[in-house]
Parts: sequence; C-alpha cells; structure tokens
Amino acid sequence: MFPMKTTRLDGLRAKAEETRARLLEAIPARYSPWAHLAATTGVGVGALTVGLWGIKGVAAAELLVIPVTVVVANGVEWWAHKHLLHRRTWPFEVLYDRHTPEHHAVYWEEAMAVTNYRELKLVLMPALGVLGAAAAMVPMSAVFGAVFTANTGWLFLTTAACYLVSYELLHTVYHLPEDHPLGRNPVLRWLSKHHARHHDPKQMRSKNFNVTLPLFDWLLGTMAGDRSEDEEGQSEGSLASEAAAS
Repeated sequence: MFPMKTTRLDGLRAKAEETRARLLEAIPARYSPWAHLAATTGVGVGALTVGLWGIKGVAAAELLVIPVTVVVANGVEWWAHKHLLHRRTWPFEVLYDRHTPEHHAVYWEEAMAVTNYRELKLVLMPALGVLGAAAAMVPMSAVFGAVFTANTGWLFLTTAACYLVSYELLHTVYHLPEDHPLGRNPVLRWLSKHHARHHDPKQMRSKNFNVTLPLFDWLLGTMAGDRSEDEEGQSEGSLASEAAAS
C-alpha cells in the first residue's frame, strides 16, 4: 500500500514539474519578476497615494467606510475566486486559463513554493488586471463621495487600494520558499496553510477562496478543515485526475 502511494505521489510531482518546465520556457527572457511585482503593487500604491492626497480633516463617522470597504472587498475576492478563477466565464476566460490549468497544475498543497523567482510570473496577477481592478475603484469612490462626503469617497479608494496591494503581497508570500524568513511569522504561516488547503484539487472548487482574510470563507461555510490521512488519499487521486485533464 505504501509503495503504491509513493509511486502515485512521484507521478504527480513529475507531472507538476513537466508543467512548470513548459510554462517557464514560455516566459520571455526579458521578464523580471521584481519589475512585475513592482508594477502590480505600484498600481495599488498609486491609487493609495491619490486617495491619501484627497483626504482632508476626517470626521470620526467617515472612518466607518474603512471596515465596510474591507468587508465588501473580501466578499468580492471570494466571489471572483470561486466564479471567475475556477470557472471559465466569458469574457474573463484568461483569468481561468492562467489560474486553474496553470497555477494549480504547478502548485499543490504539498508543493506550494516557487523553485525559481521567475515563477512569480505564475503567481502574480497580470499588471493590466491590477490596473483594471484599480480603475474599477474610481467610479465606486465617486459614488461614495457623492452619496456621503468627499472624504468618504477618498477613504474608500485608499482602503480598496490597500486591500489590493495586500492581496498581491500575501499571495506572493504563500508561494515563497519554505525557509524564507516571512514563513516564521505565525499569522502568515496560518494564512499560508489556509491557502495551501485550497490547492488540494479535491478542495479547490469548493473551499478556501479567500486569499487575504478568510472572512467570507467562514461566513459562507467554505472553510476547509484540517487534512486527515483518509482525505489525503482521496486528494492524491483527485490531483491525478486534474493532472491528466490538463
């Protein structure tokens, strides 16, 4: 029984490595993971800077928009991950194509870490996607500003931009090498484990959709429990099926 399990895992690792090598080979030589990270986080930092510039003399009541924005953003994150990243939906097919058959084919629960920093191409969001998300914040910010106060609109933009940057940075941390210093932080380690459970193919379409704070996973009952040995065997079979289909 044990040798069969080992052989199966070896086959899964070989399939993941084959996919990794194919995707890495397709990355242009000029690609810089650090420029990519700077571009995606830079868009969010830019929106954050604009928002901070617009805030003037905040009243205490206006600060209530901050937790409201965090909760809304967390819900949007949960919904988009479940319905766009794991279902091929027009006109967002590219999101699914980059995520499920590529990202999830390379990184699975027992092997989450990048082996080469050029692999951040497979982890980070496309810069244009982040720019689109930032652009979507602007009309919402204008609505908050028109319905409530100007400061409310700017605070919405600032908070949403912070959330966007935190998503990108946290997701990057979850895929760093296991011996990275950030992995020693107990909070980041717990969040990394939460995200790793989502990378179990048996769970990826039904559990742990939140990447930042698992608020909506908790509210909507999509938090995955600790993995049992029995479930582990089922997960490996699931991963084999996913690998064969990709």
